[in-house]
Amino acid sequence: MKILLIPMSAIAETAGPVSRCRRITEALAEAGAGVATCMAEDVNFKAVNRVRNYFLDIPMPFGLPAFIAKRTFPIAQKLGITSRKTVSSFDDVLRITGNLDYNYLKNSVQSIRHAIRDFNPDIVYSEFNISAFIAAIVEDKKICATVSYPTQYGYAHNSRYATGLNRLLKDFGLDSVDSALQLFDWADIKICPSIRELEPINGNVIFCGALKNVLPKECTRNKILVYMGNGTVPASKMLKVVSKAFADSGYEVFIASKYLDQKDIDNIHIAPRWDFDSLLNESVCFINHGGQNSICDGLQHGVPQIVVPGKVFERKYNAQSLVDNNAGVCLNYEDFNADTLRKTAERIINSAEMRTNALALGQKLSLAGGVDLVVKTLLDYTN
Repeated sequence: MKILLIPMSAIAETAGPVSRCRRITEALAEAGAGVATCMAEDVNFKAVNRVRNYFLDIPMPFGLPAFIAKRTFPIAQKLGITSRKTVSSFDDVLRITGNLDYNYLKNSVQSIRHAIRDFNPDIVYSEFNISAFIAAIVEDKKICATVSYPTQYGYAHNSRYATGLNRLLKDFGLDSVDSALQLFDWADIKICPSIRELEPINGNVIFCGALKNVLPKECTRNKILVYMGNGTVPASKMLKVVSKAFADSGYEVFIASKYLDQKDIDNIHIAPRWDFDSLLNESVCFINHGGQNSICDGLQHGVPQIVVPGKVFERKYNAQSLVDNNAGVCLNYEDFNADTLRKTAERIINSAEMRTNALALGQKLSLAGGVDLVVKTLLDYTN
């Protein structure tokens, strides 16, 4: 059996699709399946050892020319312009990242078709990559797709952004759609890396929980981990607020950001990345942007969370899901200041109920099957 895995690409930091793709690829290879990836070598790229990676184009924000986008986006990020942009649906995400631009769709579909023809997979696995759906249908291949509750067409969509997509579908003689999110209905297998308590999706969906099994260890917890990803809180503001909130707090604070210089300022430690599993195991609080991977990581380690989702629909849903399960707090961007952040952190750190609820949800995520269930599902499908 052969599987080609294709994650969504962007010039911004969107580690979720790529990290999930890598975990599944590694597990399939260990199980003896033939695997290859078609991953764009963007800021999120990291090759998988001994696995061939086919070329995939990198989309530019809003379909802008590369020489403009590569200069303007980092500036917009540093100035906090991206954090002020309202993102109401996954259609908005696809448009902003350039994944719905006609020229990008045309080029990326062609690149994926080349990979399919050369590798000849039994299944094409799409990690939120829209071009992968089209290429698989045109090449008559089975499709497996990662899905989530807030990226469903029925949850939120924006039909205004389907013009370029429908133009390409027409080129291939395929029916038009009202939204790119309807392409997820083309999948033969749908896998949700979560649990029903957090993402109650209806229909034939396989809930595999978190893709890694984490067993929290008993140890002294004296750390606070901060990760805001991209587009929620400007890095400079995050550093200023977090430093003021937790200076001389008695906690070691670790900030992960690709937009800040690596350094230590007393009890505040900054680096592009940290070993999240190690730090979360020793953390009393996890402050993050509400990305699915971050939410799951925090819960698996039994850490209550403060989520600052900004104006991004998916992150707002994830934050509310935590609140509904009394395992965290949602903090509005307008309230992201040192005084409020410190008081909120004190409240959840001192809440035994939140710690208990976070740990219970984390155990369910760890015991739902994980990457082993994904591998079994894929291998069983063609046998």
